[in-house]
Amino acid sequence: MSQEGVVIESKNERYQAKANLSSQLTDWLHITADINASHGVRRGGSFASGKDNPIWIALNYSPTMTMMAENGNYNTDTYNSIASNPVGILKLQSGETMTNVFNGRVDLRLDIMKGLTFTTTNGVDYYDGKSYSFSSKRVGTKSGMGNNDTYRLMLQSSNNLTYTGSWNDHHLTATAVYEVTSSETRTMGITGNNLLTEGVGWWNVGMASSRDANNGYEQWALMSGVARVMYNFKDRYMLTGTFRADGSSRFAKKKWGYFPSIAAAWTLSNEDFMKDVSSVQDIKLRASYGIVGSQAISPYATMGLMSATAYNFGTNSNFTGYWANDIATPELTWEKTKQFDLGLEFSLFDRRLNFSVDYFYKRTTDALLKRSIPGYVGGNSFWVNDGEISNRGIDLSVTARIMQNDRFQWTSTLNGTYLKNRVERLSGGENDFINGSSPAAGMVDYATIIKPGEAIGTFWGYEWTGLDEKGHDTYTDVDGNQMIDGGDRKVIGKANPDFTLGWNNSLSYKNWDLNLFFNGSFGAKRLNLVRYTMASAEGNSRFVTLADAYLKGFDKIGSSATYPSLTEGGNNLQPVSTKWLENADFLRLENISLSYTFPKKTTGFADLRLTFSCQNLFTITGYKGMDPAGTTFSNSSVDVDAGIDMGAYPSPRTFTFGLRMNF
Repeated sequence: MSQEGVVIESKNERYQAKANLSSQLTDWLHITADINASHGVRRGGSFASGKDNPIWIALNYSPTMTMMAENGNYNTDTYNSIASNPVGILKLQSGETMTNVFNGRVDLRLDIMKGLTFTTTNGVDYYDGKSYSFSSKRVGTKSGMGNNDTYRLMLQSSNNLTYTGSWNDHHLTATAVYEVTSSETRTMGITGNNLLTEGVGWWNVGMASSRDANNGYEQWALMSGVARVMYNFKDRYMLTGTFRADGSSRFAKKKWGYFPSIAAAWTLSNEDFMKDVSSVQDIKLRASYGIVGSQAISPYATMGLMSATAYNFGTNSNFTGYWANDIATPELTWEKTKQFDLGLEFSLFDRRLNFSVDYFYKRTTDALLKRSIPGYVGGNSFWVNDGEISNRGIDLSVTARIMQNDRFQWTSTLNGTYLKNRVERLSGGENDFINGSSPAAGMVDYATIIKPGEAIGTFWGYEWTGLDEKGHDTYTDVDGNQMIDGGDRKVIGKANPDFTLGWNNSLSYKNWDLNLFFNGSFGAKRLNLVRYTMASAEGNSRFVTLADAYLKGFDKIGSSATYPSLTEGGNNLQPVSTKWLENADFLRLENISLSYTFPKKTTGFADLRLTFSCQNLFTITGYKGMDPAGTTFSNSSVDVDAGIDMGAYPSPRTFTFGLRMNF
């Protein structure tokens, strides 16, 4: 697979091979093997969140300027932006990432005796990634290069002993599982600055005037034991009990977590009193309660690691020293999520209409969160088991066989989820809070907050109230001190949607097949910082590039304007405000495919299936950015900061033609 990106100088290539083997070696031994291998190459620049994102920069650059000077260097924008040329960044601050991945597993199933089997599954997951970067002096102030290599090997062994037995109307399945996982990661990198020649790109670090190297090692292991018993009586009453124990090397002292669960189901439609009821079929009532754990921290996060630093003590020479870069948290332990589910499923009209409804309630305790240390006592952050977070909602699924005959079939499935997320408690009480990331230091402060009573990803900013007589932005003075400052911040919205849906339609007519899949999201907000910088002369963006900010601004249309005056100084620009917070509701046709099958009796050699499909055909939304669901953040803060638009990589519209032959 080779795919050109929608942004210049970006491209993906991928080669993949799969193999599957299944064989009954003897009456008592069965083997299954799965092997997957892939090689990928991604070319292009970095689109990470921040002021260096080339999409962010491009939208703030003068749209009519000449990109390249006569001497071959890329021009900088003398009017609108202080950042480097975005076209030059994409062309000459290039990068390449090459990945080789191999994973495989072998299953051996031994039939020890009637009803008793032992299965051992042993797998390997190998990853080798190499990344290269280069920056040219024709774009920035200096040239540079970088090479990085990441090797990871993960081994897993899962051993399962299962007994299955039946007597009269009773059915029992008992399972014991022992599982071990280990992972090792090795990294090595080298960078160079001020290259003597740029002709060899990132290939010769010896050409660099200054060089730096780094390497790293990481290892973790997980040991797990599971016991499960499933009981079924007459296919009417089902009961499952599970107990799981996990031990993780990521935690210093409290390595083990214990996670029980229980589930029950009642198939009412199999009861004798339902035999004469023909209007409803397949009625089942389900309930479950259980605890699951999370170890989502890096392997050495609980240790107080030291970092090197340099200080000159008032002299011209730097002296190397070490300081506590991380705070030790040896008491850190597993995050736990307790979940209760209650569900009902049934069918109507001879199973042509199927319903499934589930209510769920999750409560996370000992949440793994990072807390910041004030700068005046050293700064940095550390992990804590702090607070409780709840998620409650309803899952609904409806499947309808709308048309079913010999020539035409139409099946439609609608899935929807209503979700309410809430931070129930932090250790400091109802006034405690944890800030999100600062999207663009020096231009935009932190925009989100974790606060009791509010959802994860809640926006914490100013309520915009319009323009005053001078064309300046005004905001609600929450604390009443006659000035707008940090005390006037309040909850102004949330990034999490209230309701998400997926709608799939499959239609068949003779040899034709048509499939349409829609997805949607409703109730979320999105902070459009791209539009803010395009409409505000602040920071890296020295003048407006958004046409409406000029043509529909205060200077043109007066007091009815949304955009402030460009001629009156002293405006109070607040990027984290309701002015730039937009509804992110959308409905998208995610995929549409049309297929036609030529049967073997027509072709004479095989069943031939031709398919044409399109992904991301259209999106219905009122959001003014490029994508109401695009993700700018890719690090551990994505849940907290997912609603911030810093210029996410555009979602492409992809057309695919496929051919499949079955001999």
